[in-house]
Amino acid sequence: MDEVMKQSPEHITRENVEIIFKKNNENVIDTLIDLWNIEEPKVHETDAEKDKWANIRDVCDSYDIEMQTHLNRMKANR
Repeated sequence: MDEVMKQSPEHITRENVEIIFKKNNENVIDTLIDLWNIEEPKVHETDAEKDKWANIRDVCDSYDIEMQTHLNRMKANR
């Protein structure tokens, strides 16, 4: 049973694993197949995560704009 727990998806509780294990007559392979066929619940992105990535994009965009401005100045000075 411990080997099944080690190989089961993270979001499944031990109680659910035991139920599926008993349903499959304690067959490890069938139990693992059933466990990995269970759909993982959807994780919604939080506003904090969205804000973090928006901030990262803003920083990168600002850097790109600044580099483009600098390169255009260098090209004009030739």
